Amino acid sequence: MKYRISDAKDYARTHMKGLWVANLTPFTPDLAVDEAGFRANLRHWIDDLGIGGVFIAGKQAEFFSLSLDERKRILEIAVDEAGGACGVMMS
Repeated sequence: MKYRISDAKDYARTHMKGLWVANLTPFTPDLAVDEAGFRANLRHWIDDLGIGGVFIAGKQAEFFSLSLDERKRILEIAVDEAGGACGVMMS
């Protein structure tokens, strides 16, 4: 995104439309990130609920319990699943 800080509000009003959701990060029983479950959640939000965007790796996403590599991975998955169908904002 290229805009001046003074233009941030206008940018958001133009590009951040619809319902935006904060993701939850699902885990497997051995406490690894459940990538398949995360992809399924994103597909449901995008395809079935028609969200406008998703906030990734925020407080609700258990970011504090994820390694840096795990955080990067869920961001990659979110961008991959969104595929331009919704916005992705990374915390």
